[in-house]
Amino acid sequence: MHVFMWPQTRPRWQDGVLLIGLRHVPGMTREAARARVRQALSEALLQALDVPQDRIRFHSSPGQAPQIRVPGHEDAGLSISHDGDFSVAAVHLHGPVGIDVMAVQDTPDWQSVTSDYLGPHVLARLCAASQAQRARLFTRAWCEREARLKCVGQGLGEWSPRAARGCRTVEVGLPAGLVGALALRA
Repeated sequence: MHVFMWPQTRPRWQDGVLLIGLRHVPGMTREAARARVRQALSEALLQALDVPQDRIRFHSSPGQAPQIRVPGHEDAGLSISHDGDFSVAAVHLHGPVGIDVMAVQDTPDWQSVTSDYLGPHVLARLCAASQAQRARLFTRAWCEREARLKCVGQGLGEWSPRAARGCRTVEVGLPAGLVGALALRA
């Protein structure tokens, strides 16, 4: 799926999902980035659904997934992710959604982190990869896990074959140096 950079590109629905990305001024606080993302989503939804901005409601509580209320779409799901000066947001009109984004970087303790949080199949795949491929593959696997967990409303925990079941993930198209994954209920 493609992430539409806001406000340069008018976003389009992709299988009931609206994805927008925003670049922030370096050093912007997380709270300011959150407010900016909510404003951008309101404006994008106004264009995409012709719903007045004052009718779109956001709710978030510490430790809980953000929620969105869109008239006529009571099941709409919302997920937001930040990395550095970049944020990405996903609205799914038909239910829960999870999104995660990360800058590709070498993780020195990738083997232990993968073993603890990503599981034996991912560990085997990373061990078989070349060093040049490993950073991107690790980042993508981490984003997929985080997106799945967000989609089903679970917090990060050690790997379990039962965690975050029932989701499908897709890689999202992002600016160079970033990797992201979107999760939807299967």
